[in-house]
Amino acid sequence: MDSLSDEYILRWFREDDLPWYVDGLNKALWSEYDEKVFNWKFRDNPFNLGFTSIAVAEHIPTGIPVAFNSFLPMEVRVGGCSFIVFQGCDGFVDEDHRRQGLFQRTIKFMVEEIRGRSPELLIGFNLVEAAGAAHKAGSALTYDIDKCMLEREAFYKLNDRSGVELEPISADQCYGLYEAWAEESKLLHFHRSLPCLRWRIEGNPVRRIQPYRLIRNGKPDSYVVVDEVSEEGRLYLTIDDYPSGQLEDTLPSVLACLNELHQGVTDVEVDTLRGGALEGASMRLGFTTAPWLKVIMKPINNTYQRGEAVYRGNLELSDVKRWHLTPSDVF
Repeated sequence: MDSLSDEYILRWFREDDLPWYVDGLNKALWSEYDEKVFNWKFRDNPFNLGFTSIAVAEHIPTGIPVAFNSFLPMEVRVGGCSFIVFQGCDGFVDEDHRRQGLFQRTIKFMVEEIRGRSPELLIGFNLVEAAGAAHKAGSALTYDIDKCMLEREAFYKLNDRSGVELEPISADQCYGLYEAWAEESKLLHFHRSLPCLRWRIEGNPVRRIQPYRLIRNGKPDSYVVVDEVSEEGRLYLTIDDYPSGQLEDTLPSVLACLNELHQGVTDVEVDTLRGGALEGASMRLGFTTAPWLKVIMKPINNTYQRGEAVYRGNLELSDVKRWHLTPSDVF
């Protein structure tokens, strides 16, 4: 524990915090967060560190937890090398306790508590309007992700598959296709180990996720993972995961296949690196774009920061050209 003032104490999450956490998230961020989602993200996480890595600020006079900041253990891989990181995810400060610096304090608490342990980096995908608080807490602002949206009418007009087929496959089959790419890739990415892919694809309690083998001109070529979710009477289809460099030139054909396989879709989403090739390919098909996420990084162990750049040894982790990220990586 870390006593930071007469009013608040910082500690790790306890089981009796769960009702406060669920209620607060449904007020601040979610509309359907429940114990199933919590169990999936933290208890079932294949990279679990043996405790629930959520920093909590407790209001001492009332004994009530009033701020939560979640740090999800993940593994980053490049070639045959991998290391553990924290991904910042669900968090909030109760509206009666804002402007007390509690968000920044939860990050400081986490860094001090984890020093000397396995997580090396904090990486966050912050909504643009929330990135400033992370920056104040010392995180580097690295690059931007935009949301690209295509409405139903334009989606169902795409009908030229140009020799592309999508074959439904299992998480285990998707793992084999991922490994073939990852063994050759020089890009940093979140490691899709077999337990991780099963967790992501089969375990998700909110989204219906389906991986496909991408077949081009009769030959198995790659993979694409999509998810469906219904919200407020609309059915959203997101292109969730794919190897780098595989989707940019096949996007029209992939979408033509998907509109045969998925009925009733009202909106198609592709989240892309701002200014990247996939964003350009999306815009040419009529997708609209809007600012979505700001990627932040903060060193913890075995990493260091110079200005807005973050390094692991001589490797600049904050260099966008070194990364492959997809919507499936954002928790």
